Amino acid sequence: MVGQYEELSCPFCDKGRISALYIPSAFTVKRVRSGKGTANMPRKSSEVWLIKSGCNVCGESSEEVEKELKRKNLI
Repeated sequence: MVGQYEELSCPFCDKGRISALYIPSAFTVKRVRSGKGTANMPRKSSEVWLIKSGCNVCGESSEEVEKELKRKNLI
C-alpha cells in the first residue's frame, strides 16, 4: 500500500499545519483452502492516519493533536 502526505489544520488553534501520512483503505483477496477446495475471501483493510508532526504555532505535541483529531472524528 502506498501512502500520501497530507497537510491538516491544527484542531486547537486552526492556524498551524500538521504533517500526516494517509494510507487509504484497500481490498485484498485471501485464498482459503478447505476440504471442499479453495475459495477466495475478500478483505478490506481500514484507513490509517499517521501524524508526523505537532503544531508549529501553538506547540501541541503530535500525540495531543492525534487524540484531538480522533475525538472530533476528523481522522
